[in-house]
Amino acid sequence: MEAFNNESLEGTLHGRCHVLQHRKVRVPPRDFFFEKPMIIINPEFKNIIPPLEKEEFSQLEKNILSYGCRDPLTLWGNTLIDGHNRHEICSRLNIPFKTVSLNFDCVEDVVVWMIDNQEGRRNLNNFVRTELQLRKKSAIAAKAKANQIAAGGDKFSEKPLPQNSAKAVTPIDTREEIAKAANVSHDTVHKVDTILKMAEPEIVQAVRDNRISINLASQLADLPKEEQRVVANKPPEEIKEVAREVLKQAHVSNNTGNNEWYTPAKYIEMAMAVMGSIDTDPATSVIANKTVKATKIFTAEDNGLAQKWSGNVWMNPPYAQPLISQFSEAIANKFVSGEISQGIVLVNNATETAWFQILLAQASAVCFPKSRVRFVAPDGSLGAPLQGQAIVYFGSNAALFGEVFGKEGTVLYHG
Repeated sequence: MEAFNNESLEGTLHGRCHVLQHRKVRVPPRDFFFEKPMIIINPEFKNIIPPLEKEEFSQLEKNILSYGCRDPLTLWGNTLIDGHNRHEICSRLNIPFKTVSLNFDCVEDVVVWMIDNQEGRRNLNNFVRTELQLRKKSAIAAKAKANQIAAGGDKFSEKPLPQNSAKAVTPIDTREEIAKAANVSHDTVHKVDTILKMAEPEIVQAVRDNRISINLASQLADLPKEEQRVVANKPPEEIKEVAREVLKQAHVSNNTGNNEWYTPAKYIEMAMAVMGSIDTDPATSVIANKTVKATKIFTAEDNGLAQKWSGNVWMNPPYAQPLISQFSEAIANKFVSGEISQGIVLVNNATETAWFQILLAQASAVCFPKSRVRFVAPDGSLGAPLQGQAIVYFGSNAALFGEVFGKEGTVLYHG
C-alpha cells in the first residue's frame, strides 16, 4: 500500500477543493491512505459479470460523487477482479479509491470467487444466474483436470491455501446442484446450457437483457444463424412477436404438430438385427413399446432426460423444440461417457441444425433413407412427413449397421 505524504496530500486536496466540493466528494481525513497501483484490466474477468443496467450505473456514479468510493477494489496481483464499474468511474472522475489484494492458485479459482462474490449483490435474472453457475462448474472442472494431470490423481490439490486466500470451493457435479444454486428448475438449466452452446451471440444477449424468454430463446437456438439474427435485431416491442412468427414458419418445426408418432415395425427389426437387443427407449409411450419391445422405457411423464440409460438404446425422439435438441445431446453424451453401449436414433435429416451436428460429431455411421419414413399415428394412420429422415448409429458395429441399413439408403461412416 502506498501512503501519501500528509503535506503533499494537503496541498493536492487544497488545489482540488473547488472541484471536490462541486462533485460533493467527501475529502479524506489526514490519516487516510489510498493505493494507486498499476491496475490491469483483464477482459476475461471483466466480462464474467454482466454489466450494470444504464440506470444502475448512473446511480452508482451519483453515490460515488456524493460519498466517495467506500468499498475497496479487489486485486489479484495487479489484476482487477472486483470493482470494474467503480474503477471506471473513479479513474474518469479522478476520485481516490482503496484496494485490497487476494491470493489465488490459478485463474479458475479467481473465476469461482468472482461468481460467488456476486451472489446476493445484484438482482440478476434467471438466465444470468444460471449462466454464472454453469461458468463456475466449467472453472471447477478445468481446475480438477489440471490437478489430475499434475498430481496423477482425481481430486483437488490438498496443499494449504495461502494467507488471505479465498476458501476452497466445492465442485458442482450435477444439473440438479446448478439448479439449486441458481434457484431455477432442472429444465431451465438445460435450456440455458442449450442457448449458450447453440444460439447466436445476439440471441444470448437478448435473453440476458430480458428481451426474450429462456423458453423462446432455447427454441430460436436451433434456427439458422441468419434467422436468429433477424429476430435479435428487432426493436424490443417487436422481438417476441417476430420470434414466434419465425418459429411458426421454421421448416423443421412444421414437420408435425404431434410428438406421438410411432416407428414402423421394419425399422425396429433392423435395429434389433444390428444391436441384438433394445434395452432402453428413453422417449416413448406404452403403446409405442408394443412395437419396440424395449426392456426399459421412459415416457413423457418419466422425463427420460433425467433418467439413467443403459445397454443398447433405440430412440425416435420428439421432433419439437427444445426436446429434439435435448435428446440429441443426451444420447451423444451418454455414448461418449460409456453410459450406453450402442444406440440408434431416427430423426429428420436436418443437417443444418445444431442438434443434428451434435449427433453426427459422435456417431459411428448414419443412413439416409431413399424415401421418407411414414410414421404411424396413434389411430393407426400413416403420416406424410415434409422432409426426409436420417438413422444415426452409435457403437462398434458400424459395418453391420451399414450392411443392414444399406438396403434402405446411403450409409456414411464416421472418419
